[in-house]
Amino acid sequence: MIIDGVLLAAGSGTRMRSSVPKVLSPVLGAPLLSYPYRALVRLHERVGAVHVVVPPGGVLGEEPLGAPGSPPPLYVVQKVPDGTFGACEAVISSPAFLSGSSTHLLVLNGDGPLVEETLLESLVALGQDRPEALVLATAHLDDPTGYGRILRDPSGRVTAICEESAASPPEKAIREVNAGIYLIPRTILLEAAGRIAPDPRKGERYLTDLVSRVVSRNGEVLTLSVSPEAMRGVNTQEELSLVTAVLRERINRLHMARGVTLQDPLRTDIGPEVTIGPGTLVLPGSFLEGATKVGGSCRIGMGVHLLDTTVGDGAVLRDYVVASSAVVGPRAVVGPFAHLRPGTELGTEVHIGNFVETKKAVLGPGAKANHLSYLGDVTVGARTNIGAGTITCNYDGYEKFNTVIGEDVFVGSDTQLVAPLTVGDGSVIAAGSTVIGDLPSGALYLTRPTPDLRPEGATRYHERRRERRKHDKKKEST
Repeated sequence: MIIDGVLLAAGSGTRMRSSVPKVLSPVLGAPLLSYPYRALVRLHERVGAVHVVVPPGGVLGEEPLGAPGSPPPLYVVQKVPDGTFGACEAVISSPAFLSGSSTHLLVLNGDGPLVEETLLESLVALGQDRPEALVLATAHLDDPTGYGRILRDPSGRVTAICEESAASPPEKAIREVNAGIYLIPRTILLEAAGRIAPDPRKGERYLTDLVSRVVSRNGEVLTLSVSPEAMRGVNTQEELSLVTAVLRERINRLHMARGVTLQDPLRTDIGPEVTIGPGTLVLPGSFLEGATKVGGSCRIGMGVHLLDTTVGDGAVLRDYVVASSAVVGPRAVVGPFAHLRPGTELGTEVHIGNFVETKKAVLGPGAKANHLSYLGDVTVGARTNIGAGTITCNYDGYEKFNTVIGEDVFVGSDTQLVAPLTVGDGSVIAAGSTVIGDLPSGALYLTRPTPDLRPEGATRYHERRRERRKHDKKKEST
């Protein structure tokens, strides 16, 4: 058995009332579609290509759907919105499918993020025992309203799926419904191509009609009973929030089982590809997404937002740190209220304090920038101290320039470093300086204007201001 996956993602999603395509709606920092996609690719050798059916002009091509290294999806355009069978017909007529050797299609809804690979493995195992059979998932619902009902004969054999719009009162009372997950032999799809009639009410062709077609030809239809949760889809913003809550709980439970302390799991968002080492504490309100990797025995403060960021063992990120595509070294301390922009690399035991912003900044072991600084396009050597209010002036309105600061340098408060610039090892830059040229190692640099001290000058200034105010008020009264 050689299986290709299919994700049905050509629906318009009008009930979402959003300009964002439904299947790209964000769920814990990842597109909604990425969850069933991951379930498919995690079947490893069981699933080869994954075809994603999109509408004309679909904008899904640039969205990463799986972990780094996952096979890229094969996008198939469904030119006419003619239902789920029309979507599969578009797949089986695509060059990628025709040139492949798959024997089955494993079909999922692109807006169903709660499907897990264990369910798919069970479905595939059922199909392996009977490779000529059509296999579908069903669920039993207390309220089956809106779903296609599974019709069976007295012996329990499946005979058809009846859509609710065409169901009789006794059929509507059936609680077993179609879950929208299928394992379909290639031969069944090719035989039915062009032969499934559109529904007279909606004009669409449905995969559910395959069941009665297979039965009429003495074929076999097998079912796998699944939980109602597994078939839950998303059609509204409220439903999006409900599946997000389920996925948040699943992901957070996995991390806690691996030794991560989540002080309030209900208020902690962690994306599906994030890894966290044991012994790490994550405080409420934090959001870790993308390919973020946090080491062991770290402390992640309240309101921390990490995207595609690596945090070394034992690091401390204080409250409200924001980091994107950054690297934080082991035992580094960052924040609170620090912003690490892309290209930031902090070495071992680096300290980045409150209201410090970095961009393309590489800080060597033990370097410190504890207060109110901007470090952009800069390399800072080990043990160097950057004083409060220091900025690298790296942009002239047209180009970016680099600053290189050596090891064991002391940069005083309120210093401007005008790039391009190199500061040698062991140099001292006095507070309030503007550095516009390279400094050799061991240099002392300061730029201070001649002080102008006027004794009692402030007293005379206030006297003049008060006299001026009295004069202005007298003039207004006349």
